[in-house]
Amino acid sequence: MRITFVTHRYWPAVGGVERYVGRLGVALRDMGHTVRVIAGAHEDDLPLQEVHDGIQILRFPARRSPTRCWWRWRQLRPVLLASDVIQVSDTAMLEYYYRMAAWMLPRRPLYLTRHGMSFRFPVPQEEIQRAQRTLSLVDGVVHDGNFIEKWLGVPADKVPPQGLAPEADELPRIPAPPPESAVFVGRLEPDSGITTYLEAIGLLRDQYRLPMRLDVYGDGSLRETLKAQVARENLPVRFHGAVPDAQDRLADGCFAFVTGRMAIQEAMARRRVVVATYSHALKRDYLCGEHFSPYLLAGGDAASVAALTAECVRNAASRQRLIDDAFEYARTLSWRCTAGEFLDLWNTAPRRNVRRQTLSARAALALTLRREAQGTPIPAGVR
Repeated sequence: MRITFVTHRYWPAVGGVERYVGRLGVALRDMGHTVRVIAGAHEDDLPLQEVHDGIQILRFPARRSPTRCWWRWRQLRPVLLASDVIQVSDTAMLEYYYRMAAWMLPRRPLYLTRHGMSFRFPVPQEEIQRAQRTLSLVDGVVHDGNFIEKWLGVPADKVPPQGLAPEADELPRIPAPPPESAVFVGRLEPDSGITTYLEAIGLLRDQYRLPMRLDVYGDGSLRETLKAQVARENLPVRFHGAVPDAQDRLADGCFAFVTGRMAIQEAMARRRVVVATYSHALKRDYLCGEHFSPYLLAGGDAASVAALTAECVRNAASRQRLIDDAFEYARTLSWRCTAGEFLDLWNTAPRRNVRRQTLSARAALALTLRREAQGTPIPAGVR
């Protein structure tokens, strides 16, 4: 099968979606399929075409003018027409793909993946309307989590578990460090929970008399603010910046302070206690309504994170049971299994009744999508 993924960014960019697409693509490649990725060039010096991990990457100049992008999409037309399946990541990219290319192409089997926290909270009504509209554009939908249907009101054809690479049984067993140690891996941004974790470190020291050490791997807009806070409050926190293969650093602490589901499962595979945090109801469902949820500790504020961590530090038997159960769950995860779920969807007769549109109707919809992206009011009757 000839499979084309369409995503906003890809390797060498590092992020949850980039890793998801890359590892899924490698699994499909190893199963004998031809995999291509069409992605935006997130840096100006990236080549328009190269091969990485046996996957051909075809880039469009995302940082340049819309006209240049449109011309590049015209050049990519033969690749799209030759694809047996086109899988697009997230609603915004689907709309971009449609207005750049899909409206002027003969219909190809088209599917959408909604990844994790890829929409806003509180969820605005227009976001729900966008999600409903996608059902008329694609043959099937994959959700990266059960919580998405609840918040967008749009059902999925598949909700496959994420794989692991390397798989849990392939990882070396590294003895756990002392329980008064934790690692954070993620972006230094407000939605990553890093501010809650730093506050919890202070509470563990001052209220529970636990000198919990935290190593932080990642970068972001809060870096200098957080460093100033750590210095001001004399917290036992070290910043290491963004490093390659940061997931391997999860084994450096007894606890993994992480909130992304890929990092959560990677920490479980490395036999570390996951402490997650959420700041609103959507993120709570993201963490607490999934298959991995019984095997982590989750708190909605610094006080609850500190209390859960302190109890786990002091109860070695309970901590070990949680680690063992989480590891057994992680052993069930593989990207080959995830790829099998996608193949099952692609090889099944499309469930959705995709609207057969004339070229003029598709062009009108593409114009609507473009105006929405630019924030331009939509004239009456265009929808």
